[in-house]
Amino acid sequence: MHSGLSQSEIDRYLKLDIIQNRSPLSFKDKRAFFKKIDSLPRGPGWQCELFELQCEERSEGESGVEVFELWKRNPVECIRELMSNPTFKDNLRYAPEQRYEDDRGERPVLGEMWSGAWWERVQKLLPKGATLVPVILASDKTQLSNFSGDKSAWPVYLTIGNISKSLRRSPSSHATVLLGYLPVAKLESVPKAKRAVLAYQLFHDCMRSLLEPLVEAGRKGVEVVCADGYVRRAHPIVAAYVADHPEQCLVACCQENHCPKCLVQPNKRGVPVDLPVMRDPEKMLAMICSALEGNKGPGFAEAGLRSIHPFWANLPHCDIFTCLTPDLLHQLHKGVFKDHTVKWATACMDGKEDEVDRRFRTMPLHPDLRHFKKGISLVSQWTGNEYKQMEKVFLGVVAGAADPDVVKAVRAVLDFVYYAHYEAHTEDSLSCLQDAWIRFHSHKHVFVRLGVRDDFNIPKLHSMSHYIDSIRLFGSADGYNTEGPERLHIDFAKLGYRASNRKQYIQQMTTWMERQDAVRRFDQYLQWLKAGHNSQLPSRSGDNDTEEAEDAEKDGEEVEQETAPESHARADVDSEEYTISKRPAFPSTSVKTITEEFGALDFIRSYQYRLPRTRTPSSFKKRLPRMSQVSKTLAMDSIRAIPAKSAGGLRPATPSQFSTVLAREGVVDSTQDSEREDGISSHPLDGMTVGQVRLLFRLPSNMEHVSKHPLAYIEWYTPFHRYDDLTGMFSVAPSQRLHRRRASIIPITSIVRTCHLIPAWGRVHVARTDWTSENVLQRCDRFYVNAYLRHSDFVLFRQLVDNWRRSRSITV
Repeated sequence: MHSGLSQSEIDRYLKLDIIQNRSPLSFKDKRAFFKKIDSLPRGPGWQCELFELQCEERSEGESGVEVFELWKRNPVECIRELMSNPTFKDNLRYAPEQRYEDDRGERPVLGEMWSGAWWERVQKLLPKGATLVPVILASDKTQLSNFSGDKSAWPVYLTIGNISKSLRRSPSSHATVLLGYLPVAKLESVPKAKRAVLAYQLFHDCMRSLLEPLVEAGRKGVEVVCADGYVRRAHPIVAAYVADHPEQCLVACCQENHCPKCLVQPNKRGVPVDLPVMRDPEKMLAMICSALEGNKGPGFAEAGLRSIHPFWANLPHCDIFTCLTPDLLHQLHKGVFKDHTVKWATACMDGKEDEVDRRFRTMPLHPDLRHFKKGISLVSQWTGNEYKQMEKVFLGVVAGAADPDVVKAVRAVLDFVYYAHYEAHTEDSLSCLQDAWIRFHSHKHVFVRLGVRDDFNIPKLHSMSHYIDSIRLFGSADGYNTEGPERLHIDFAKLGYRASNRKQYIQQMTTWMERQDAVRRFDQYLQWLKAGHNSQLPSRSGDNDTEEAEDAEKDGEEVEQETAPESHARADVDSEEYTISKRPAFPSTSVKTITEEFGALDFIRSYQYRLPRTRTPSSFKKRLPRMSQVSKTLAMDSIRAIPAKSAGGLRPATPSQFSTVLAREGVVDSTQDSEREDGISSHPLDGMTVGQVRLLFRLPSNMEHVSKHPLAYIEWYTPFHRYDDLTGMFSVAPSQRLHRRRASIIPITSIVRTCHLIPAWGRVHVARTDWTSENVLQRCDRFYVNAYLRHSDFVLFRQLVDNWRRSRSITV
């Protein structure tokens, strides 16, 4: 069932002689196989409800009625399944909880839904002892056919805020379930003037039928057996609705040139408003009902409403306008950044698209950064990941080639995007988010001055004003990103469609998913039995949620793990660890090779011991410190020192990979490891310097008294003394000593993390045609330390440094 084989292929496989004769299966063909699967326990069943729409008769013999199918499951039963799932036992909460970053409980941390103000507010409206179940809905129309045909599906997904957002975001955890398929109505037999209104009303009629069981359950509650064994009186209340802007407007019954959350006028959306007038559900519903009766008051047009009977009218304790959550993918990455900021900034740059492409092509390489080999102007189809990759370096691309106010506006947008992506917020980070929003509006007029824009009445730009309030209500925005539903389309729509015969495909998709669910449940039950009835059920990882490239294994190296004696980073880290190969990729490297191929020109001068040959690993991995703002998990950082390889036979040439790192300078002590007292300094980068790793090597066993850890030869850059106020990034240059590149040898435990350097190109570098991504670190004489490479780099180089600079200015 998980192989993707069609039914005919399954039948042919089961009828093979080797299967018939040697495999003692209890089924001989696909019919018996599917009958076995259909006998397995499964979740809530599917129902089909028909909706009839009266249409104009177009010719004799044609019916004037068009029929649409709504395929649905009972949302209350889906919630029962989620609440009772034993795999979620340790990740379920049944009441509001709050964490604080200080011991006195004055600075709350906003992350999960149960830490937001909405849960506590609605909990007070329920009977004493009731358990609130925040229902999170998501819907998004998706295309099923790739190259021909016009097949679409409109899935509706459901999850609950009681489950931690890390599980809700993971498709393999099955914490988000498919609730139904809305009909995709083309309404070709309806006049164009009426087509849109009828399609809107059909959506709301279907959603009303889909969510009907939540009305009674939300008011009176239902008994639910929870994963911890207790029976609770649960009240499912619709709390959040995840959708893109057009669908948000569809849900809110408003026109797309209006904000679905507040009453700002379309021509005022480009003006920042500290306290916008939010839509009141009771007033909006009253105006809609009055309009349906033929009495449109003056406020109806001003609010941009549509005459549609909304599905949310009877849902208890549901403020549908507040439920509409931030959409990081479509509002920020695709909308504000790619569709607007990149376009505007490119138009303001010297050299326009040609210069932007040139700078992207020349960008230094890094394992966590995509290299746009041909620039960005020729990319026809963009994905969310490509937007994020472009964000990592775009400020450095613009710097020096555009008006200073353009650079400041781009920086403000990127800062907002990165702060909005935080997985846990404090008052400090929310203040930084607000400051980024204000800074953008302070500098946006440069685009008007340069003739790029006339106004900023853009829906996605205005949506940024609602992020802080939504985070305070529901927790961090990463828990409600539309990237989740986009990924679920693969499992709940596209794979099922491919398994169908393309005729009446929705019904076949529901059958296919029922069988998939039955097999998954049975598989988890078997694993639970093997584990002894008491361990958490492991989930199938058929989707690649997270995938880490093992560089050492690719090089055929065995890996060993060592624990470093000290922690260098100021963050929550249990133990600083690194992994390095037992068998180096270059087991016997001569001094000549080190000098010529690795480029370690002062290796002999830097190291006082005579080493005719060295054991040289190609890379090692270092554990990054855990930062609660951006991740609860520990990530590994890959540090590489690999010389270039020339082409040979069918093997293409590969460029060298010498990582730029953030490290603590130190001298190898002849008797023991270099140790230091970690005197806490107010500056977050105290004692750290940027360097480029040119060589990794191990000492012979008879020299372990010098250092028991592998060593690194590093060429240094200048200290963090030069801060660029325009970009908010540190500027460094290659460090020289006696007209030679300053270098030294340090233990790899002194390396804190990799970093990325962006060349400071200046105004334009048209004449520098010899610069490439492979040699730019040697040709350029000044660089910016990239603060946007990873979210953890942003915390270190942006938030912590900015906080330090602010505190210093206040003190002065």
